[in-house]
Amino acid sequence: MAAPPIPPASLLGLPVEILLDVYQHLDLASIAQLSLANGYFYDFFKRHKATILLPVLIKDFAPFEELLQVHIASAADLAAGGTRYTPRKVVFKRFPGDHGVVFATPSSSSHDTKGPQAGFVAVTKARKSGGVSVSTAAPVVLTERDLDDILKHCQLVRKWEQLFPQMRWFHEPENCRSLRPHEGFRFRRALYRWWLYSIYFHGDLPRPRVGLPEPFVEDIRTSQMRRHSTSELLELMDFVETMKDVVLHYICPRLDPNHMQSLTQPVLIEYAGRGQSLATSWNDQSRWSRIVKTYAKLGPSDLMHYFENIYSYPRQRLISEVRLQHSTFTFDQESLQIAIRCALDERKWLEKAPSLAEDSVGGVIDFDDERDEERALFNKDACADGMLPEGTKFVRSFSQYSPRGDDGTYVEDHRQYGFSNRLMGPATAGAMIY
Repeated sequence: MAAPPIPPASLLGLPVEILLDVYQHLDLASIAQLSLANGYFYDFFKRHKATILLPVLIKDFAPFEELLQVHIASAADLAAGGTRYTPRKVVFKRFPGDHGVVFATPSSSSHDTKGPQAGFVAVTKARKSGGVSVSTAAPVVLTERDLDDILKHCQLVRKWEQLFPQMRWFHEPENCRSLRPHEGFRFRRALYRWWLYSIYFHGDLPRPRVGLPEPFVEDIRTSQMRRHSTSELLELMDFVETMKDVVLHYICPRLDPNHMQSLTQPVLIEYAGRGQSLATSWNDQSRWSRIVKTYAKLGPSDLMHYFENIYSYPRQRLISEVRLQHSTFTFDQESLQIAIRCALDERKWLEKAPSLAEDSVGGVIDFDDERDEERALFNKDACADGMLPEGTKFVRSFSQYSPRGDDGTYVEDHRQYGFSNRLMGPATAGAMIY
């Protein structure tokens, strides 16, 4: 009697545990394709959605705990936080009765600059200070219902990850390449921190104080930067400079009323090397620099939207839509560069002379030489509680200096005025006040 035929091998016959392991070795696009293969896999994915996706998101979007801080950010965090920033503890419950996966943002000095750390760490208890901390706030509980919004965040992260090399090597396109895995980790870390700062301090929420951040002054904006090491702040500076290049080369030309009238338009801002720009642009208040710093307040979603649809936005439509979306848009300029600079000045960073990013290397990108060793050297001075470095004291400041923003509405008048100045001559022009 012939033996019964052996049924062909199939994923459908695998135990649930093996199928879950298969799913968790795929990326998001492959998970979607497998789930749409047939009704069985679709139903399996729907039943185990959180169990399948969470390990993949942790792996592919590390540091995932910082992306969750973006997801849960709200005005209540600032209202409870006083002058010290402390991230919220997040508990993700995958199914009813689950004790939950705990996500807590570690102190920056515990991060490896070459890649994400495995596992999670407990919330660090901050030492006492004059500011109020949110470390005692109840943890934020997330469930499967939050996954759709988190996945939208992840899609946006992927778009920026694909665009970043093009923008980072804008002035040296011959050097453009894909990010290495540890560079991708640095990029996402900087992106999440820029994103979180833009939600808290660049949007329509009230500013923590009228004036810009200042060194040694109690300010939640500077406190947030003190949590990051000098190496990470230099990476964040490089990232912000790249975002400003997006604004300068794609948004600003749309604001120039003469940009379509000539094939040989002069550059908006005379180009300086990235190192020089990182060292000086934070204090630049020239006309186009003010415009760049104003539009740099746009978050990653808005900036990506205008980048992808820039030819649909002539000058007046762009200005009108931004004003409609953000009623306080021209009240101030971006303050992240200054907050970073304040945290670095408190550490006397100029005396240590760390290497700044250049057009082709550094910052988020590897130097590929001995300067990469500096990352470990300057990666141990983060303050987990957002306080001043040891041996320093807070000072009181009554400064309300905060330059107004500029959305480019009066660029045409400025150009006409500049032309008149050239006609009047240096003596007359020098006597006039902008």
